[in-house]
Order: sequence, then C-alpha cells, then structure tokens
Amino acid sequence: MTPNAPLSVPCLIVLVGPPGSGKTTWARRNGRGVVHVSQDGLIDAITPDGFDHVYRAVYREAEDAVARAALQAGHTVIVDRTNRTHAHRERWLQIAREARCPAVAVVMTTSEGLCRERNAMRDARSRLSEERMERMLAALEPVRSDEGFMSIHFENGVGASVAIKEILLQFQEKEQLSHEYCYQAR
Repeated sequence: MTPNAPLSVPCLIVLVGPPGSGKTTWARRNGRGVVHVSQDGLIDAITPDGFDHVYRAVYREAEDAVARAALQAGHTVIVDRTNRTHAHRERWLQIAREARCPAVAVVMTTSEGLCRERNAMRDARSRLSEERMERMLAALEPVRSDEGFMSIHFENGVGASVAIKEILLQFQEKEQLSHEYCYQAR
C-alpha cells in the first residue's frame, strides 16, 4: 500500500451532521493526505469498551490535541463528529484561529429518514437508541454564514461530493488574491 502524501495545507474542515448522515464516509473518501480527527475513533482508542461519561474530558482533550498538533505541523485536519450546535463548532473555530488557518464547514444534508435507517443498520455497539437519535436530530442547529467559516459546503451524504483538494484550491485562490491585492496596494 502506498502511503498518502500529506497535503501540507493547514486548514480545518469541520463536518456537521447527525449520526448516519455520511460524515465518516465523506472523510474516508476525501481524506487522503489529511489528519482525520474522529470522535468515535478516539473513544475506541481510549476506552475500547465504548464511550464512558467518566472519560468525556479525556476524549475532548485528545481531539483538541490531535487537531492542534496537526495544524501546527501544517496539515489539513478533518473533524469528524456531529458538531451539531454553534457552541460545538465554536470550539473548532477557536482552534483554527489559534493556528491562524481557515476553517471550512462541510454540512451533511442527508434526510432524517436515511440517517435513522443507517443508524438502525449499525452494530449494537455503535447504534444509537431511538431516543438518543431523536435528541441529536432535534439539537442540530444550521450553520450560519456569520459563524466564522471561510466557506460552507453542503453534501447530501449519498452521492458525488466536493473533494478536499477543491476546497483547498478555493482557499489558496482566495489567499493568492489577498496577497496580490496587498502587494498592489503598496
């Protein structure tokens, strides 16, 4: 297997969507050469028997540390968790500001019905109860244009999607224009 070369563009890509919306599939499909910060993956690494509220602060610190270290090293980072509220997303925007890099939101627009169907097909260990799924769906706040993301992309979670390289190219073009403008203004 050939390793994926790092994209070496510091950018934080924040996935937003309920369980079963396709976030992890999108990250796997598009995440070659980037650091994938997966809440579920870190939970499995820290507590192999599954989520435990006692370790909630440890999970959070692990996510933050991985994201910060990767951005500091100049890598693109995908944050794969529901990020369902403005407050949850503000945490990641703050990390991006600290790293002086752009943050991009990728919002999964998969229907609630399909999310529920996918959740029902998960193994017992990773499947949410209907009550928990209902609470997660009810708590989902739309990403607003004034939250601080450089751009917001919408994915339906079932078909073709925007590639990370396209997102980064858009960012690099904006940076290029910004630098050209500053140069011309001198």
